[in-house]
Amino acid sequence: MPRDVVGQCRRTWRRIGVSREDAAEMAAELAADLDAARRDGRDPQSFVGGDPTGFARAWASERGAVPLRYRTGRLMLAVLLGVLPGPFAGMFAVFGLASADLAQVVGRDPEGIHSPNWLVALLFAVSAVATWAGALAAASAVLRFHADAARGATVRVLAVLLPLIALGAAASTALVARHWNYPYGLGVVLTEIAVPFAAVVAAAGAARTAIVRRSRPAPGPAESTRRALLL
Repeated sequence: MPRDVVGQCRRTWRRIGVSREDAAEMAAELAADLDAARRDGRDPQSFVGGDPTGFARAWASERGAVPLRYRTGRLMLAVLLGVLPGPFAGMFAVFGLASADLAQVVGRDPEGIHSPNWLVALLFAVSAVATWAGALAAASAVLRFHADAARGATVRVLAVLLPLIALGAAASTALVARHWNYPYGLGVVLTEIAVPFAAVVAAAGAARTAIVRRSRPAPGPAESTRRALLL
């Protein structure tokens, strides 16, 4: 049983990028602690709180053994998946309420179904909040999975930045559509939907890159010399 716990912790450390030296040192310490706990009559699982993965992740973070990596691609994908449900749910709710198909399902006359303005505004507001929360939750989850030291800073920046970027992209798209007299067509609609999404995802990637660069310690003289020789 102690070997199983140590093995789970080792796999977690390897996944989150802990160096082999640090992982070996921590594994030796953990094995010794588990042996001592077993002699005292304690179960190895109870020693790690019943969650070896969470224990290993938290311990590595506390020791500063988790390297700070960009993980920009994973973050951008997580943000994209997080923002997708909100807008589409809002569009379905707004446009679906007045559809003839919905009227047929509920047994109403399509001409008699009209969505009041306050309901449309409320649905759009709920959709916007859900989109914002989904992006933050997805970003936080993927960074937590990797025990990222800059997770809190990244989520805080995204919480402020993403709404501003989304509003700016949506307003710019609306102005362009107005300039061209609101053209119709599948390509136009898909472009108008894709532009805000792309802007939000790109902003998340840029913000993450800036945060990691700022959070990483400045290289020492030896590291600077090594980089200069490599270049």
